[in-house]
Amino acid sequence: MSDFKIINPDVLKSSMMNNMEMVKQLVALFLTQGKVDFETLENAVNEKNYLEIASKAHHIKPTMEYIGASNLRIQFQDLEQKARNKASIEEIEEAFAILTRDFNTAMLELETYSTSLAEA
Repeated sequence: MSDFKIINPDVLKSSMMNNMEMVKQLVALFLTQGKVDFETLENAVNEKNYLEIASKAHHIKPTMEYIGASNLRIQFQDLEQKARNKASIEEIEEAFAILTRDFNTAMLELETYSTSLAEA
């Protein structure tokens, strides 16, 4: 069993057809682009822009399945739905706070996994 709480390297490998070069590329890409995408979502939440929150959460969501983070995908989906349904901004901010914690954990896990790939 792995030490990862959020990501699942086996799912990640499987989604890249066990091509480790593609796995390395996806992880590297997500470590850079994923953070950028998350910042745009954070800006949308800070600006209380429902349409952008929904759009950015929707944009990030599929990537979570590629890295085996199904629970995180569900959290992005929940945030997207809250924004589409015009939930209170407090409710959105609360969901986003939990999502931020878990997303940051996933990023740390991806960095650890990336290091292990480089050493392999």
